[in-house]
Order: sequence, then C-alpha cells, then structure tokens
Amino acid sequence: MNTLEGDHRNWWQRNWKWALPTGGCLTIIIIFVAMVAYGVYKVTDKFSNNSSIFAFAKVIKTVQENEEVGEVLGKPIEIRAEGYDPMGSPEEMNLEIDLDGTAADGTLKVIARKIDEQWVYELITVTVDDSQQVIDLTDQIEQ
Repeated sequence: MNTLEGDHRNWWQRNWKWALPTGGCLTIIIIFVAMVAYGVYKVTDKFSNNSSIFAFAKVIKTVQENEEVGEVLGKPIEIRAEGYDPMGSPEEMNLEIDLDGTAADGTLKVIARKIDEQWVYELITVTVDDSQQVIDLTDQIEQ
C-alpha cells in the first residue's frame, strides 16, 4: 500500500492488536483495585472509632489512669475480660469484668449504648471486692 494514498481503515481496524489486550488488562486492573479499595473501606468502617472495641478500650484507659482506682487496687491493674466479645453487640455494652490489682481485686461494671453513632456511657464503676467501696468513673470518661 502506498503511504501517499493513506490508510482508509478506521482507528479500530488499524490499532486493535494492541488496544484490545491493553484495554482489557487495564479494565481488569481497575476492577481489581476498586474491589480492594472497597474491602479496605469496609474493614476500616467496621473497626472505626464507633465500634465497641474502641469504646471498651476507652473505658479501660479511664480505669488505668484513675488515681483513686490505682491507689485502692494497687498498680499494675490486670483486666480479666475473658467474657467480653466486642463483636457480640456493636450497639451496647453491659459488662462486669474482674480487675486484679497488687493491693486488692475489684469488679468493673460498664453500661453503655451507641446513640447516633456516639457512645453514651450510662455507668462505669469499680467495686473493690474486700471493702465493697464503689468508685464511680462515669463522669470521667471522654464522650
């Protein structure tokens, strides 16, 4: 074919040999990346700050940092949360957890509910086993 006469085939007829594999592979890669991104989004959303595991961690941090609890139970304070399942009820916590301190043992009681994507702590107390002293931490937690 003479180059002066020109190639009268359309773009697809001239370029299909490289366009089909490149476009097909690119489409597959884009779909794969989109699926991975969606999966990461769903996992991140599941374990966001609104999940009960982070709410539970906030309660434990409050207990560990409280001076009165530290003085009465003695530090370090070990938490025995064998019965806590953060995925059991993502909308509420109603827990009683054993605490072991170096001076005394106690029980942590937590009642909280998730309202409008925010955790509302109704009750957070530590009861000392020996003296039955109750330390109320409800107002000390960050909302």
